[in-house]
Order: sequence, then C-alpha cells, then structure tokens
Amino acid sequence: MYRYWEPAYNRTKTSQLHNDKKAPNQFRLVSYNILAQDLLVEHLQLYQGIHSKLLHWEHRLEKLKSELEILQPDILCLQEMQYNHLKSFVHELSHKRKVEYIFKKKTGRRTDGCAIIYDRNKFKLNDDQCVEYYTNDVATLNRENVAIMAKFQVRNDPSTEFIVATTHLLYNPRREDVRISQVGVLLRAMAAFSIRGKHSRLPTILAGDFNFTPDTDAYKFLVAQRKFNECVFQMESIDFGRESVSTFQDEWVTVDYILKSIAKDKEKSIEIESTYKLPTAESCTNIGKIPNTFLGSDHFSLAICFSIR
Repeated sequence: MYRYWEPAYNRTKTSQLHNDKKAPNQFRLVSYNILAQDLLVEHLQLYQGIHSKLLHWEHRLEKLKSELEILQPDILCLQEMQYNHLKSFVHELSHKRKVEYIFKKKTGRRTDGCAIIYDRNKFKLNDDQCVEYYTNDVATLNRENVAIMAKFQVRNDPSTEFIVATTHLLYNPRREDVRISQVGVLLRAMAAFSIRGKHSRLPTILAGDFNFTPDTDAYKFLVAQRKFNECVFQMESIDFGRESVSTFQDEWVTVDYILKSIAKDKEKSIEIESTYKLPTAESCTNIGKIPNTFLGSDHFSLAICFSIR
C-alpha cells in the first residue's frame, strides 16, 4: 500500500513526497492505535484468516518500527500501548533521537493505555495531566478509558507553547451515550488545561481513536463550538482525503482523527502544512485484513506536518 504526503493547501495536486523532509520550523505528529497484544489475544476471533506469525508482537513491533522510521515523528500519540511493552517500544525509537514519554494506563485491570512520546531536543514538557473518564455512580462514565494532555514549549522558540492530547474512547457500538459523555469530560479538561491568560488559550492538537464515524452525534458534539469560563473553545478535524478510512469494523470506516483548535483574535494557531494521506475503502479491498506482512496494527497511522504561527 502506497501512502504519500499531500500539501494541505492543494488537495487536487498529487504529491510524490513519501519521504518528504520537514522545513526547519515545521513539526511532524503521528497518531497510532498500535493494537495491544493482550487485546488481540482476548479478541482473537476478529483476526481469523491472518497467519498466526503475523499476529505475534515481535513481528508487529518490527513493522511498526519500520513505518515510524519512515514517518519520523517529532511527537507520537499512541493508543492501545501495552504497559509492559512500553519501554522496549520507546527503546526502538531512541536509536536516532532522544525521546521521552508520558503514559497513562486505563483505569482498572486493563494492561494498555495512551502514551505521548516526544523529541526532547525539540520540545520541553512544561506540564502534563491525565484524564480518567471513570466516575462512580454515573452510568455513562463507568468505563476505563483515559486521555493524556501535554503542554509543550518549543526549545528554539521559548515563547511558543502548545497542547497535545490523545485519547482512546469506548468501542462498544451500542453505547454512543458513553462516548458522548467521555467527549464532554475531555473537552472540559482540555479547555481548562489550555488556558493562557484571562480570555485566550494555547493552540491545541487532539489525536486518537474515538470509535465513532463522522456521521454520528458524538462526532458533531466533538467539533461543536462551546464556551468554558466565558472563553470560546472549538476543535476542527483535519482532512486526510476524500472517502478515507482508518480501520476495519465490519466494514472500512474512519474512527481515528487528528483535530486542531480554532484560534480566535490574536491567539497563535496550529497551521497544517501537509497530511499523510489515508487509503480509501476501495483501495483497501486489495489490502485484505490487517495486521499483515507490511502493517503492524489493525488501524492505519495518521500523520500531519504542522507549524505554529
């Protein structure tokens, strides 16, 4: 499967920038649900027809590493990062650059969670905060999903700060009410975490596996404008190509997103320079089931090149 970098300013022009180099003031962010091995084993029936050796963690790790070596992210947002695989995963990424990470395991007994891995030569972590959606006695907030938020400072431009958050929401297709409640908790936490001054916010990127498609009420709730503490806060989803898909759930669908905050007045903003184009459902018919010989997860990676202005 061939994917390429497409300039955000020209969606009609096919770019051959598979190994595109970043400009000096641009950064690359990748979001990836890498499929926790414990979850794969628990739901092995979902991967019938895939050769068992392609499902082994060692094989998948090698494929994930190869893909990330091509993408070369400055910031990597991970979902389904299994905690006992985290250090070895980070070690594989640290051969060519110095990286650090923050991690939050799911509430309860689950072994996976969310992680943000970043290039410490480019960014200083000024603050971080974990979000646990689980709340006692609230029927729509009784699940173990989590989120992480990080406040970064650009090392070669200390006046520039920005927020990166990642999450993995509940999968159960019948419980959109839970996902809507989780989005509400996350947005309120992000709005508070991103405050800078009395009436302004830091530019923010949110990435993750949301387990809902763009035609759902949960998605509309995610991108709706709202006010927190008299300050407007709104996220917009980044376009990865017409009819793009990110995983297979009975059919090829989009449930993974990268979003950015909409700046107002004189606030700094996240500017998307290029996106790593996702495949279409039609093109995926030739791929077959994933993971496979080339891909290490049952989701496709999402990637953007961005600047802050």
